[in-house]
Amino acid sequence: MNAIDDLLSRVFRLPSFRPRQREVIADVVAGHDVLCVMPTGAGKSLCFQLPALMMEHLTLVVSPLISLMEDQVRQMQSLGVPALLLNSMQDAREQSQVLTKLRDGFSGMLYLAPERFSAASFRRVLPELKTSLLVVDEAHCLSFWGHDFRPEYMKLAEIREALQSPVTMALTATATPMVRQDIIRLLGMREPKVHVTGFDRPNLTYACRRLDTEAEKDTALLQGLAKQPGSGIVYCATRRGVEQLAAVFQQRFPKRVIRAYHAGMDSDARTQSQEDFMSAPGAVVVATNAFGMGINKPDIRFVIHYNIPASLEAYYQEAGRAGRDGHPALCVLYCSMRDRHTQEFFINKIGENNVLLTDAQIRTLQSHARQKLEQLLAYAFRLRCRRHSILEYFGDESMPADCNCDVCRGHVRMQKVAQPKQTTSPRARTKERVTTGLVELDGVSNGRLEKLKKVRLDLARAQDVPAFCIAHDSVLRSIACSAPADLVALSQIKGIGPAKLDKYGPAFLQALKD
Repeated sequence: MNAIDDLLSRVFRLPSFRPRQREVIADVVAGHDVLCVMPTGAGKSLCFQLPALMMEHLTLVVSPLISLMEDQVRQMQSLGVPALLLNSMQDAREQSQVLTKLRDGFSGMLYLAPERFSAASFRRVLPELKTSLLVVDEAHCLSFWGHDFRPEYMKLAEIREALQSPVTMALTATATPMVRQDIIRLLGMREPKVHVTGFDRPNLTYACRRLDTEAEKDTALLQGLAKQPGSGIVYCATRRGVEQLAAVFQQRFPKRVIRAYHAGMDSDARTQSQEDFMSAPGAVVVATNAFGMGINKPDIRFVIHYNIPASLEAYYQEAGRAGRDGHPALCVLYCSMRDRHTQEFFINKIGENNVLLTDAQIRTLQSHARQKLEQLLAYAFRLRCRRHSILEYFGDESMPADCNCDVCRGHVRMQKVAQPKQTTSPRARTKERVTTGLVELDGVSNGRLEKLKKVRLDLARAQDVPAFCIAHDSVLRSIACSAPADLVALSQIKGIGPAKLDKYGPAFLQALKD
């Protein structure tokens, strides 16, 4: 038995590796920089915890989640693995004790948040550290294209150089090909070994439902909970929504453990809610996206999104907390165009009170966030296999077999319902499918049409095809007339099918915005 297998069984008390863990660990131990993209629950932590025991000096683990770091440090210490934690929740005495151990040559794992590198007390000890391995967890936070960009992560390349460029490992569950390229570039990784284990979760049944009012959503949820005895998570976009829904569920299901969880609750209340959810069979937690990171409850049977999340990455990560035991689980996304306004409100608040970001960076983040929201809406409203859509988004070319999603089963519930009349927004015109043919254009619409034709010509030349293969004039005239504001509205234009929406939709929308 070699050293890697010996540590797995002797220290971590595990009988075998999960898929790709051993290959990732072997590359780190061999001294290669490594980028590991592995789904939630697939065992990313072991990929750096085991190599840390084989390193001569310190392993620095950078993570944005204090609660997750605390859990992992407790777990490591219970296994006899030397591990320390340094964060803002510790008092001055605790921080001083950790810094003293570092100066004395501590060679285990040190968990810390990226903000810690800005603390004067830690900056002073940084030159004294002998670091064998730098681990960047939640590495998608590095990229403007990541779904949870953190400006504090921008300093990590500088920190890596200050540490004499140790072997570096970046891990994430949700990175598109573009984000993966950003991570490698922004960390200055040296010819890294890239491990992407795949994004398919065959045991999850994905579904989307068009429910335009809270009353419709509440009715659907109550009916669903009555039929589903297993544990589950209901995600809401706002704290107020969490509290209201939790109160309704507690009243309707008095014998069931129903808990609320959001960042506005005090720490003790959040901890109690989490512990109750983890320990009680059939428990349900109603939560914002503050809940879930590091939650390892294998028997979650459903995840319901009461409101649309900000991106497909966020949805994949949150929905992926279901079915970690490998048994079937249900993931349902409730869709309403009303929820879109909530996400747009959050987008407009990006960068508020953050002195680390420039105005240009804020605009870039907001622009990317809007594109991600459009992609999420397109996923929700388009009649395509849900699993295949997710795989395609993350650049996974595998084809799902025997899919049980609502589209593949023919059980789509995306029928449209009456909406309030609107006269000022072009989104109001997406209720009915726009027809092509003879469309009268005013001066503004003519200007849009000329821009659309130019874009069409550029696309045709790039693909070496006639312009009409991209879109007929009648289609462009309908687009120019209705001025769709997003992919969902564009999909209502006759002549814009799913394939053309994917290929050309963003370019047409950009032409309208320009």
